[in-house]
Amino acid sequence: MEREQQLERETELERQRSYNDFTYIPNMILKTLGIDFLNSPKPLWQDVLLKTYSIICFLSHWHIFYYLILRTIQWDELAGNPVLIMRFAIVYFFTANSDVKFIIFLYYRRRLRILNDKLEELYPHGDEHCRKYRVNDFFWPRIARYGFYYYYFVVVFVVLGPLTQSIIMYLYQYFTVDSEAKFILLSTFPMKRFETMSMWKNILTLVVDFAFSHFVMNVNLGTDVWMMCHSAQICMHFAHLGRQLAEYRPQRQRVEENCEFLVNFVRRHQRLFDLQKELNDIFGILLAYNLFSTASTLCCVIFYTILQGLNREGIGFMLFFFSSSAQFFMVSYYGQQLIDWSQNIAMAAYTHNWYDASVKYRRYLLMIMQRAQRPAELSAKGVIIISLDTFKKMIGITYQFFAVIRRILGK
Repeated sequence: MEREQQLERETELERQRSYNDFTYIPNMILKTLGIDFLNSPKPLWQDVLLKTYSIICFLSHWHIFYYLILRTIQWDELAGNPVLIMRFAIVYFFTANSDVKFIIFLYYRRRLRILNDKLEELYPHGDEHCRKYRVNDFFWPRIARYGFYYYYFVVVFVVLGPLTQSIIMYLYQYFTVDSEAKFILLSTFPMKRFETMSMWKNILTLVVDFAFSHFVMNVNLGTDVWMMCHSAQICMHFAHLGRQLAEYRPQRQRVEENCEFLVNFVRRHQRLFDLQKELNDIFGILLAYNLFSTASTLCCVIFYTILQGLNREGIGFMLFFFSSSAQFFMVSYYGQQLIDWSQNIAMAAYTHNWYDASVKYRRYLLMIMQRAQRPAELSAKGVIIISLDTFKKMIGITYQFFAVIRRILGK
């Protein structure tokens, strides 16, 4: 009993998360690219710095993409080299994925900001109100935060891995062959961009590789994280509605009061479905393409890793495989949460003491149960429902592809 009271006191003293706490991570991911989605106030020097870096990212993106297409058209380097073809394919898929996400994000930017404002308006104010909503339970879970850390660890490993290997190779040559040692920069990306390399070209290559990687990685992650953030908010409101309904105690003598409660409940319930529909309209195309590109990228990474073996590049792409899988798992996780919490309304309606209410109240309650049995869903334009079952099927298909390739290659 004392332990329970202590836990209650600790819960009361726990700082309640604000709406800005929820949006900080997705906004910061894109803000590092110079894209301030929420138009937060900042000094002029910071605004100029962010815009300058965003221009560098865009120029680096088109620089890489130009040489990617150019070397593909020339085909001389790719012909008869399946390892290099797979590396090109991985860069193509991942670049196209980030580009499509970025274009869709810009296209729906205004609608997404309006949706964000609506969710911020619905967010509870004051610690007591926040505790009733249990907002901290829906804050970024530990698995999501660890997923972000791992994602950026992989980015650093993939981008800085070639530079580290180049330095090690140079030092080895310097201490073994002395004056004949030459620094050869290994690029993160497979396409050759310069015929000869000098110190300034090496520096330019490093800057371009970092800016391009930072751009595609943050756009790829940032758009998904915004979707997760808004999904978590809608789940929080569904959960609160379910608890309110489960805790409500209707009485036969208070027919009008009971029915008024249900009318207000239905309005709030329908508003959440409207917000979910808006979220689905914004991210539907993105989710459909995300599913296709993630599956394609995973298959290419597996094929490349089997061909390349467990060297530095093979390990890097294997880490990349797990980070891409973890990213889509988080998207599927929030899709599943949306389904579960919206369906929980029907369970709450069934378990509360409706048997003490009037016949009119029961009829209204039956309508709520029927509506709640059609859950809110994240869907790829109505084609595929995004859930944990979708993630399981995608991993199953990827494993089947892995098994077939191993059998064909005899590895």
